[in-house]
Amino acid sequence: MTTQAFWPGIGEICISLSLMCAIYAFFTSLIGARRNSDRMVNSANRAIFGCCVLISLAVFVLWFCLLKDNFLVRYVYSYSNREMPTIYKLTALWGGQDGSLLFWVWLLSLYSSAALFFHRNSDRPLIPHMISVLSFIIIFFNALIIYSDNPFELFPFAQDNGRGLNPLLQNPSMAIHPPCLYLGFVGMAIPFAFAMSALIGNRLSVRWIAASRIWSLIAWFFLSIGNLLGAQWAYVELGWGGFWGWDPVENAAILPWFTASAFLHSVMIQEKRGMLKFWNMNLISLSFCLTILGTYLTRSGVVQSVHSFASSSIGYWFLVFLGLVILFSGFFIWKRRKELKSDSIFESFLSKESAFVVNNIALVGSAFIILWSTLFPSASELITGTRIIVGPPFFNKILAPFALVLLILTGIGPVIAWRKASPRNLKTNFTLPIIAGLLTLLVLALLKIYSWYVLITGFGAGFVICTIIMEFYRGTRARMIAHHEGALTALFRSSLRNHRKYGGYIVHLGIVFIFVGIAGSVYKEVHEFTMKKGDRVSFGSYSVVMKGFDTRDNVNQREDYALLDLYIGDKFVKQMKPARFFYKQQQQPSTEVDIYPRLKEDVYFILGFYAPFIQQATIRIILQPFIIWLWLGGLTLVIGGLISMLPSFGLKLESSRIKSA
Repeated sequence: MTTQAFWPGIGEICISLSLMCAIYAFFTSLIGARRNSDRMVNSANRAIFGCCVLISLAVFVLWFCLLKDNFLVRYVYSYSNREMPTIYKLTALWGGQDGSLLFWVWLLSLYSSAALFFHRNSDRPLIPHMISVLSFIIIFFNALIIYSDNPFELFPFAQDNGRGLNPLLQNPSMAIHPPCLYLGFVGMAIPFAFAMSALIGNRLSVRWIAASRIWSLIAWFFLSIGNLLGAQWAYVELGWGGFWGWDPVENAAILPWFTASAFLHSVMIQEKRGMLKFWNMNLISLSFCLTILGTYLTRSGVVQSVHSFASSSIGYWFLVFLGLVILFSGFFIWKRRKELKSDSIFESFLSKESAFVVNNIALVGSAFIILWSTLFPSASELITGTRIIVGPPFFNKILAPFALVLLILTGIGPVIAWRKASPRNLKTNFTLPIIAGLLTLLVLALLKIYSWYVLITGFGAGFVICTIIMEFYRGTRARMIAHHEGALTALFRSSLRNHRKYGGYIVHLGIVFIFVGIAGSVYKEVHEFTMKKGDRVSFGSYSVVMKGFDTRDNVNQREDYALLDLYIGDKFVKQMKPARFFYKQQQQPSTEVDIYPRLKEDVYFILGFYAPFIQQATIRIILQPFIIWLWLGGLTLVIGGLISMLPSFGLKLESSRIKSA
C-alpha cells in the first residue's frame, strides 16, 4: 500500500470505529437507563468521547490529504488543487458534500462530549437518554459517510492536479461563515437531546430548561454570526450590491434562527411563571427539525440555489431521518402533554407574558412564511408541472409587517410589567420612548422621507433605543445608590451581574441597527457608465475619473482591475479598484467589487464588461444608504450574545468583591 492510499485508509477505519462506538453508546445507554446502572451509563459516556477522538482523527487525516495534494483521494481532486492558497485547502473540508458531512458529525461529537462533560454531575438523571439521542444522530451521519458519501474514496490512479474549490468560495468570509452556520445547526442537537431526555424519563422540572437554555443560546449565537457573515459574503463577493436575496439555502439557514429566538424569549415565561411548557418543548423540537430540513434542502436538489451541493440520493435519507425525528419527538410530547400543562394563566393582555407570546407568534409566523415560500416552487412543479418562482419582492412585502411588529416588541417586552401592567407602569415606561419615536418620525419627515416602511422603522428605532437607555440608566442608578459606586463602575458591574438581561438589551440594540441598515436599502441608487482612460463622470455628490487598467497574472487566477479615482466634490478620496478574476483551473470568472464605506452610505464599484484591446469598461456604481449600520448592528448583536453567554463571571466578580471588603 502506497503512502497516498495509507492515510485515507486510516480515515475510513476511524469513521468505521466511531460508528461502532456510537452503536455501543446507543444500546448501552438505553440498557443502563432501564437498569439504573451508573456503570453502563458511564461506559456509554466514554464511548461518546471515543467517537469524538476517532472522528477528530478522520478530520485531521482529510486535512492532511488536502494539504499534501493527495489527488488519489477523489474528494481532494474535486475540491482542491496545487495552486490554491493553504487557507482554502483547509476550508475545502466543508466545500463539498462528503467533507461537509464529516465536518457536521465532527462538530456533533465535540458538542456531545462537551455537554456530557459539563453536565456530568448537575444533570445526572438526564444523561442516559441524552446519550442515546445524541449517539443515534451520530450513527445516522456516520452511516451516511460510510455507505453513501465517503470523503476518503480513492481513484484507481492518482491524478496530476485537482479541479479546485469553487471560485465563489475562495473568499476570507468562507473560512468563517460555513463553520459558524454548522456550529449553529449542529448545536441545536444538544437542547433537543436534553428535551427528549426529559420527556422520555418524565423529568420535566425546570432543570432541563436551565440546562438546554445555554446550549440554545450558543447555537443561536453561531447561527446569528453565520447568517450575518453570509450576508456580508453575498454583499462583497457576488457583485450585485445586495446582502440577502431570499435564496432557498439562505432561507434554510435562517429558519432555525427564528424558532430558536422564539424559544429564548418564551423560556423566560416558563422559568418565571411556569407557563408555555408544551409550547417550549415544541419549539426546541422544531428548531432541531429545521436544521435537518436545511441540511436536506442543500443536498437533495429539491431547491435551486447557487449555494447548494450537487443533487444526490442522500436527500432521501435525510427525509427519512427527519420523519423519524418528527414522529419520535411528536409521540413523546403528546404522551407527556398533561405534565406539560402550564402552572399559571394569562392575567392580562397588557403584560410581559402577552408581549412575549405575540413576539413568538411573529417569529414562528415569519419562519412558516419563509419555509412555505421556499418550498412553493418545488410543490407547484410537483402538482401542476409548472415551477412558479417566488422572488424577493414577495418575501419583502409579506414579511415587512412581521419585522416591524418584532421591532416594536423589542422595546415593549423588556419594560412592560409581569402579570398585569398598571396605568402607572405604562406611563412610567412608555411616555419617553413614544416621544423619542415621534421625534424620530418628525426628523424623517423634515428630511422628506415618506416610505411607510422607513417611517415605522424610524419610530421603532427611536422607541427601542430609548427603552434600552432607560433600562441601563435605572440599573446603573440603583447600583450607584446601593453600593456608592461611580457611574461607569456601577454600569459595568450591574451589566455583568445581570448578564442575561443587559446582554439581551445589547442584542436588541444590534437588531435596531440592523433594521436601520435594511431600511436604507429602500433608497439605493444604481448608476452605470461606459468609460475609457481619462473619462470623468459625476453622480450625486461624487465624481469618478478613469485612470486606466491593471492586469496581474497569478498562479491560481488572472486579475483585471479598473483604476478609478473617487472624489467627493473636488476632494480626492481614494483610488477604487473593482476587478474581474479568471480562475484558470476551473475556467470560471469571478467579480471582485471595491467599496468605499461611510456612515451615510457605501459607494459600491463593480467592473462589468471589460474590453482590454480598446481599454474600455462598463462601471456600475451603487450608492447603498446606511448599509454600514447593518454590519455595526451585527457586531453589536455578537457582543450582546457574548455577554449573555457568560453566566458566572459577574456573580464571581461580585462575590470576590464582597469577600475582599
